[in-house]
Amino acid sequence: MNDKALKTVGKYNMLSVGDTVVAAVSGGADSMAMLNFLLSVKEKFNLHIIVAHIEHGIRGEESKADAEFVKDYCKKNNVDFKIKHINAPEEAKKASMGVEEYSRKARYEFLYSIPCDKIATAHNLSDNAETVLFRLFRGTGLKGMCGIPPVRDKIIRPFIEISSEEIRAFCRENNIEYRNDSTNNCNDYSRNIIRNEILPLAKKINSSCENSIFGFITNANEDYGFIEDFSNKAYIECLEDNQLNLNKLRQYDKVVIKRVIFKYFDDNGFNLDGIHLNSISEAVLIPKKVQISGTVYAVSNKKFLHIADFGRCKEGINIVKEILNINEFISKDIDFYCDCDKIVGNVTVRSRQAGDSIKPVGRGCTKSLKKLFNELSVPLEKRDSLGVVCDDLGVIGIIGICADERVKVDFSTKKILSIKLPSED
Repeated sequence: MNDKALKTVGKYNMLSVGDTVVAAVSGGADSMAMLNFLLSVKEKFNLHIIVAHIEHGIRGEESKADAEFVKDYCKKNNVDFKIKHINAPEEAKKASMGVEEYSRKARYEFLYSIPCDKIATAHNLSDNAETVLFRLFRGTGLKGMCGIPPVRDKIIRPFIEISSEEIRAFCRENNIEYRNDSTNNCNDYSRNIIRNEILPLAKKINSSCENSIFGFITNANEDYGFIEDFSNKAYIECLEDNQLNLNKLRQYDKVVIKRVIFKYFDDNGFNLDGIHLNSISEAVLIPKKVQISGTVYAVSNKKFLHIADFGRCKEGINIVKEILNINEFISKDIDFYCDCDKIVGNVTVRSRQAGDSIKPVGRGCTKSLKKLFNELSVPLEKRDSLGVVCDDLGVIGIIGICADERVKVDFSTKKILSIKLPSED
């Protein structure tokens, strides 16, 4: 079996001469066999091996006994040993996470905290088959069918092409002691049902079903890699000023379109679920606005798809209002102005409301704000954030755009109301 693992190491270029390898060892058959393998090639690769064990605080004395077992093995074989104790049930509750999810997170954080070149885990062929079936039953796409990768970042998996049965047979033949996790026999966990019930039934149909699943995983990885490379090139071609050019994007198949959209949103900090992705994909063909989160939307027109924040103008914003004479007005940097003496009552600034209209200075007609914004091609996401200036009779202007004819500055004007929005500083 060690020869088979060595072929896997060579196939995926897992080890280099002089590597420091952190071996994740639980004390079970898989990890103890992996540690035995690493020790067998220690001289060949001039490895420095460090065993890392995390005691999760889940199985009481049994869990502590596992830790002592691994510690004693390392002491007898002169292997560096590091351990971390956690109370997974309690800490997971505080973190609002499932125990399994939290334990996995804590485990990898511990492994990555140890300086090394490689991190070896004992995931095997059977684990890979279980993972793919688990994802398939819960719902996944091609990426999920790619299974557990042999190499990811610093992580290597020398046993990824070896089944659990082969590993246990190797342990028996070579008198390798290991610990049994009692929870592995409990079918309260979905993975255990797959391991203890579904896979044994599948082997009655095909005794080599795990190898068949691995062949499927290999094909899925090749197909996924090709599609990803092609989609990344399409993404680069379609991206313009952090918008997606829809004329270019529409030339691609919907499979590529979805991946380009997903990557665009992922690059901008939004991880889309399937529902949002499908809805935004429709916006490629027709102008559409799709809510992503809060005031953030995906917005498309005939030419571009982009991310927009439809945040409204803050009520009660601390605008700077001044009353100026003509000479002072000429030298001021302002965002809105009007004839102070033509204002009725108090001046407020708010977001637009249904029914708002204005008679822009010099236009000779009254327009709804919607029509005015359409004429001026004001982006949809900016319309609610523009400050609408009002007095007691109604709208007297839009900051940065225009004033109403009723309050316009003319030759008779003596005093001017100026409004300056605060800077982003």
